[in-house]
Amino acid sequence: MAKFRRKTCIILSLFILFIFSLMMGLKMLRPNKATFGDPFGLDLLPELRQRSHLGKSFDSQKSDKINSETNVKNLKSVEITIKASKASEPNLEEQPPLNYYLHVFYYSWYGNPQFDGKYVHWNHPILKHWDPKITKNYPQGKHNPPDDIGSSFYPELGSYSSRDPSVIETHMKQMYSASIGVLALSWYPPHSKDENGEPTDDLVPGILDKAHKYNLKVWESSSLLQVQDERQCTSYVLCL
Repeated sequence: MAKFRRKTCIILSLFILFIFSLMMGLKMLRPNKATFGDPFGLDLLPELRQRSHLGKSFDSQKSDKINSETNVKNLKSVEITIKASKASEPNLEEQPPLNYYLHVFYYSWYGNPQFDGKYVHWNHPILKHWDPKITKNYPQGKHNPPDDIGSSFYPELGSYSSRDPSVIETHMKQMYSASIGVLALSWYPPHSKDENGEPTDDLVPGILDKAHKYNLKVWESSSLLQVQDERQCTSYVLCL
């Protein structure tokens, strides 16, 4: 039993010595300038080394090209963003003159939960078709904002509130940029409203201030049936 253990120890020692000698030999065959991770003895296979070098060079050039193209695209994107932001700020001196023969209707009766606590006018009843047979084929009831609104087109500003000062400012900029000189403001006397809206007379002073900033003229339109008493006319509305 003791002899068997002795033989086992000798064989194990020789095996360990063989492995150590093999590792040292492979290390001596490794190229001096090889980076960590290159295969041992690569100098013995020059063709393989050349292919590996060319492959790495090609991958490096390809990566540099992709990074260069990405940087160019990013720079163009930044340039476009900067130009767009500058274009959104109209310069009163660079814009063409306003055309005071060009009028647009402006309605200040829209509301949303953020500024008004609820949706106003965006959710008015769905208009029915004059033919009852056709009406049956379409939804009934009211519109359901913010996705379904009472409008043929969806505004760029979303279901905004006419009480939002930034919205009024943006509208005046848009009209000024289009050389529109006059906006026809739909007006209701104080404490008056339509069947689907809320009183908006208190918004008129702010609209007038913003319009004056961009040299826009405001014409307030109101039905004579709505103005039943001259006392309903305010200091900024002339009743004819």
